[in-house]
Amino acid sequence: RNKMDYAIEVLRHAETVLVKKLKAMKDGKPKYAASAKISELRDAISILSQYDEGMTEMDEEELAEAFAQYPPTAQA
Repeated sequence: RNKMDYAIEVLRHAETVLVKKLKAMKDGKPKYAASAKISELRDAISILSQYDEGMTEMDEEELAEAFAQYPPTAQA
């Protein structure tokens, strides 16, 4: 297992839960907010996946700094 497998797994689960909730919602502000959170989760998954695969030159300190500056706010 790679270093970030568990974190990516948790984020993917949160994404799945939000997508299911989103499909059940009517159009309006809550649905748009949930959609924005899904996009944020997908961005975080992408960043962690790239980091885990070594495709980015960020070290762990830079990654922690990036998440401190832009903390994930989506909650399932």
